[in-house]
Amino acid sequence: PPSRLLQARAKLATLLRERTGGDIALLAFADDAFTVAPLTDDGGNVALFLDALAPEVMPVDGHRPDRAIDAAVKLLAQAGHAQGDILLLTDGADGKAVAAAARAAAKGFRVSALGLGSTTGAAYRSGDGSIAQARLDAGELRRLAAAGRGTYREIAAGDGDLAALGVLLPDSVADTQAARHGASRVWRDEGYWLLLPLLLLGVFAFRRGAAFAVLAACVLLPLPPA
Repeated sequence: PPSRLLQARAKLATLLRERTGGDIALLAFADDAFTVAPLTDDGGNVALFLDALAPEVMPVDGHRPDRAIDAAVKLLAQAGHAQGDILLLTDGADGKAVAAAARAAAKGFRVSALGLGSTTGAAYRSGDGSIAQARLDAGELRRLAAAGRGTYREIAAGDGDLAALGVLLPDSVADTQAARHGASRVWRDEGYWLLLPLLLLGVFAFRRGAAFAVLAACVLLPLPPA
């Protein structure tokens, strides 16, 4: 109580408020996954979308966490990240989701899971009006987290669950930025070699016809290699 949706919103708000450094994005999924907020280093901008999260915004009902994980990997890769964390908030997983977590881990993206709901379960009304049962499957979520080289925790009050998942503080913000932008490029300044011909030009400048000598020397100087 009051609902899994409100619990998820509150937990995401805590994550966005307490996380230190690094980029963050928000995806929502049902039968397919959709980007709610693209990767940004401003968690406040992502938090603006939390109140809009509801089952009604999804075009098709369903539960495909595998597609959500694949979409998260694609989003991170497109932004140039070679590593990162994917946190899945859901009540269960299947073999496809476990396989997707393993694929993500193989590419350098750790997949963790935060379990919503309870093992006793509760009834809810689906999009077509029928009554269905929602139940936390902690075993499958643990298997998913193990395949994704991540961690599993059940949702709890406070931020202890997020701290245990290791998502409040990135492993290394500097490493993440380096992985995003690639190897750094250092400018090698060899302009001092131009001092020698300039000194010669200075000598000619004190003699008659200096203008012609300077122009001729400039034309004959070889272009520096690119």
